[in-house]
Amino acid sequence: MPHVKMTPLQTFIQRVLDQQPRARDHYDKLIQGRLGTTGKPIYDVQRGKIERPGVKTLRAMADVLGQPMDLFTRAAQGEDVYPAWGRASAERHPDQMPTRSAHASDGAVALKQIDLSFSMGPGSNIDDYVEEGTLDFDANLLRSITRSPAERLYVAKGDGDSMFPTLINDDMVIFDTLQRQLNLQDRIWACSIHGAGAIKRLRSVGKGRVLVISDNPAVDNQEVQAEDLFIVGRVIWVGRRM
Repeated sequence: MPHVKMTPLQTFIQRVLDQQPRARDHYDKLIQGRLGTTGKPIYDVQRGKIERPGVKTLRAMADVLGQPMDLFTRAAQGEDVYPAWGRASAERHPDQMPTRSAHASDGAVALKQIDLSFSMGPGSNIDDYVEEGTLDFDANLLRSITRSPAERLYVAKGDGDSMFPTLINDDMVIFDTLQRQLNLQDRIWACSIHGAGAIKRLRSVGKGRVLVISDNPAVDNQEVQAEDLFIVGRVIWVGRRM
């Protein structure tokens, strides 16, 4: 049987799937829910049934797989691209923040600040939340925290005392929207629970079940169905006024 060469889009999707914690079918089901379709877009692209997915389909793939939309667009246009969180080669990927000395001065990077407590939708997409402007961060500080591109990093403030003493009211957090899969136990995530924004520690406790943990012992933990919880991003930095 002759070897069929993969298209750049098929190759990119496979690279992304290779680094995901679940099988392809799981992400196709998530896309079905977003698009209201019974088809399997990822599978159809991989087997060549769909050669040129529409913008709506590409955006759904990008959201579900936690990748920038422009990477899917470039791959669909025939460019050989790699997932935003890294590549096997030591060559730097242009969509990642460059790796340079922490002593190098690159000035400030503006990150969008959002209000997690106020959603204009179901809270399952970063666009559902109200933007409060931007805050400038030192590029070297961000580089020391993460290799994710700055456009996938957001700032929010803690509200309430349910995560005390880990977080206190008005603590500032940076969360990474490239990390939206619960593949790390007991980490802190920006999320939407039954449509309400929250910053919580999460733990997978069984098939389709997630334990929402409040670090404050005075606040009860809550076990929810995975389908009732949407991860917006993982908290990767906390700042506090003294």
